[in-house]
Amino acid sequence: MKARWIEGAELAEIWEKLPYSEAPFDTWEWWERLPMKWSAICIEESGAPICLIPFAVRRLGLIRLYRQPLSVPWIPFRLAAPLPETRAAKYSWLRRLLSSLVEWTRQEHLVYIAGALGPEWCYLPALTSFRVKGHGSFVLRVGEFSPSKELLRKVRQVEKVPLQTLLPEEAYEWWLAHRPPGVSTKLAAQLRPLLSLYEAWHIVGLGTPLQAVAFFLKGRNRVWYMTSAHAEGAGQSVTRLLYEAILLAHSQGKDFDFQGSTLPGVERFFRQFGGEWEVRYFISAWRF
Repeated sequence: MKARWIEGAELAEIWEKLPYSEAPFDTWEWWERLPMKWSAICIEESGAPICLIPFAVRRLGLIRLYRQPLSVPWIPFRLAAPLPETRAAKYSWLRRLLSSLVEWTRQEHLVYIAGALGPEWCYLPALTSFRVKGHGSFVLRVGEFSPSKELLRKVRQVEKVPLQTLLPEEAYEWWLAHRPPGVSTKLAAQLRPLLSLYEAWHIVGLGTPLQAVAFFLKGRNRVWYMTSAHAEGAGQSVTRLLYEAILLAHSQGKDFDFQGSTLPGVERFFRQFGGEWEVRYFISAWRF
């Protein structure tokens, strides 16, 4: 396998030949609406493309930064064929593919590459050339949501407050005015143009007038919690929005991903819903 950087018309042509990826990051339209320059590393075998790895691209003088956009949960790999089913075959294939990514970074100069890997791509023997940090998220699998009495008590505090599905523009403006201070301004900038892809989002609010809003991204096999905001004194409003979103995702046969965080306060809030910790890794490397 051999990796190379591609962009422009060549990228658009190869993109359509590699059908396997996680929705909605499989659509060209999603990436074209990102408010930043992006392109992809193409990995080939016997001269044929087998994988695309999209990255956002930024330049700082002579240095090029390749990073996972904040609007996707991890670096999305776009494949020509599904991963092998048996563990031995899958790990052998992942090792070769990730090793080609490592080799590409070794050949580059004045480059920084970074992003989170999805759980199936966390194969450490092939990643020794990267700086690797522990990462992950709480995930509630379909059929495994068993809310505690304490969680149900919190939900009941606001169960009579009406839920409403919101238009993206309305929800975004309210969220922008009430978002937590720790939310990245980069995420705020990335969200706005992507929200016009209505079919990719589940956006809900609680109360009239609004007490809270939450944004959930709909994948093929899972739903991701992306961000939320609430008014002062809104109590357990966000807890209720998450609870209802979990029930909806599971009714559609999808896992629910909390987009976990190493921030203690956020981690404790997510932990009350149960679920298992899904290990992922964040990789980064400088090449001078």
